[in-house]
Amino acid sequence: MLAKEDNQMLTQVGAGTPMGELFRRFWLPAMLSEELPGPDCTPVRVRLLGEDLIAFRDTSGRVGVVDAYCPHRNAPLFFGRNEEDGLRCVYHGWKFDVTGNCVDMPNCWEGETFREKVKITSYPAWEGGGMVWLYMGPSDRVPPKPGYEFLDVPPENRYVLKFLVNCNYMQSLENEFAESHAAFLHSTLGTASSGSAFRAVTGGDVRLSQKPTNPARMTVLDTDFGQVLVRKGDDTPDGREVYSVGTPFWMPCFSAAGALNAPGVTPLNIKVPVDDENMVFFRYKWSEKPLTEKALFEMKHGGAEFPELIPNTFLPRQNKSNDYQIDRVKQRFFNYSGIVNTPVQDIMVVENQRGPVADRSREVLVSTDKYIIQVRRRMLDAARALSRGIEPREPWNPLAYRFRPGRVEVAPGTPVEDAVRPLIEPRPFPEQAPSRERELAATR
Repeated sequence: MLAKEDNQMLTQVGAGTPMGELFRRFWLPAMLSEELPGPDCTPVRVRLLGEDLIAFRDTSGRVGVVDAYCPHRNAPLFFGRNEEDGLRCVYHGWKFDVTGNCVDMPNCWEGETFREKVKITSYPAWEGGGMVWLYMGPSDRVPPKPGYEFLDVPPENRYVLKFLVNCNYMQSLENEFAESHAAFLHSTLGTASSGSAFRAVTGGDVRLSQKPTNPARMTVLDTDFGQVLVRKGDDTPDGREVYSVGTPFWMPCFSAAGALNAPGVTPLNIKVPVDDENMVFFRYKWSEKPLTEKALFEMKHGGAEFPELIPNTFLPRQNKSNDYQIDRVKQRFFNYSGIVNTPVQDIMVVENQRGPVADRSREVLVSTDKYIIQVRRRMLDAARALSRGIEPREPWNPLAYRFRPGRVEVAPGTPVEDAVRPLIEPRPFPEQAPSRERELAATR
C-alpha cells in the first residue's frame, strides 16, 4: 500500500503541486490536430493539468494555446472571433496572438503602448504525429521535442483516437503495468485452448490456462526515458539465456503495453491528466509502412482495440452512466467480464476504484504488482527531486525515447543490465529524417 501523503503527491497535478510541476517539465499532447481543421477555425476548449485553456489556429496556420479568459474582465475567449492572426474577445475587442501578446485594445484610451504591458498566459505549441503538443513549464527550461519514432512517420502510417476517462491519470497508467490482469479481465470463457481463462466443469472456479510470468523471472530496469520490464525466458538448447524486453514506461505518462497488433504495427498509450479526477487517453498505432485498409477499418469502426465514441464527442458509448453495457449472459457463459471491448474493460475498472482518485493506502499488493510499485517510485522520486531544485533528466534526452521492444540471447551468467543494454540504448534516426536528427543533435 501507499501512504496517504504519497498518494496525494502522486495524484495531484495542479500548478504548484510536486507532480503537477513535474508534468510541466515535459512536452505533452493536448489535443488532436484535426480538432483545429484550418486557419481561423472555431476555437477549442482545452483543459490540461487543471488549467482551462483555449486553442486556436490563426490565419497563418499557427496554433496558439492561451488562457481561457480575457485579462480585461475575465470574459470567455471560447466565444471570441478568430480572425486576422489573432483571437479577439467579443466583450471589449481585446485581441491576442498565438504567443499571448495583446495586439489590439480598441476600447483603451491609455495610449498605443499600454497594450504592450498586457500579455495573456500562453504555452509553446507544435504539431507532430497528428497531435498538438504543449509545454506548460518555466519559459527558460523548454526541453527539445521528444524523439518518439511515430513523430517521423507520414499520416498514412498512423492512427490515433482520443477519448476521455473519468479518473486520475495514475489509475489508468498503472493498468498498463498490472501484469496479470489481462489473463482475467480480457479473456473469454470455455476450454483452456480457446481463451486465457476457463470455467471449470465443477465448482464454478475460474482457472488460468497459462499462469502469468513468475515475478522471480521479471526485472524492472530504470532507463534514460523511464523503465522497461525484462522477462527471463527458457534457455536455448545450447544453454544461452534468453531475455525479452518490453512494456516500456516513458516518463511521465506514455506506455506501450498490452495491445494486440498486426505484424509491424506498434502501439502507444498516452494518459494525460486533465485534472486530478479526469484524463485524456490518446490510443495510438503506427507502422513504418502504410496501415492496411483492413487495419484502419477495424481501428475506426469499433474494433476490439478502440472504444466506440458517442458521435461528435470524445466520450465512449459504453460508459459509467450505462454500466459500460455489461452483458450478464455473456459474463456467465462466454466473456469473463461481460464487457466486449478491450479498452472499455479497462475503463470500467479504473473509473471505479473507490472513486476517481483511488485510495492506495487500502491496497493489498502482491509480487505480480512489482512494476506498478516501481513506476510509482520513479514518479515520486522525480517529483520530490524537482521540489528540491533537481530538474528531471528524461525530457533532455530525447533520443532515448526511441526504444523498441526486443529479445536477446546471451552467455550464461550475463548480468541482466548488460544483456539488454543494446535494446535500451538510443536508436539512431533514419536517413529520411535529417531535420529531426539535426534538431535533436543540438541537445546532446
